[in-house]
Amino acid sequence: MEKEDILDIPIEKLGFSSNFRRACDTMNVSTLNDITSVLPEQLINKKGFSYSWLGELSAYLDKKGLLHLLQRP
Repeated sequence: MEKEDILDIPIEKLGFSSNFRRACDTMNVSTLNDITSVLPEQLINKKGFSYSWLGELSAYLDKKGLLHLLQRP
């Protein structure tokens, strides 16, 4: 599987915590692609965003070698 293929797998199948998955539901995102395709400012302003959620996301993306996807284009 290519690293970028993981971006289209539903979040609930990627091993995130239940709190992370609930926040994603609130934020109306279902894949990592939904998250990484918006500007950081938009992500931070979504209802349900928290810095603990961002920490879990960052750790996951870093482990997969994809942390750069959170940077502004």
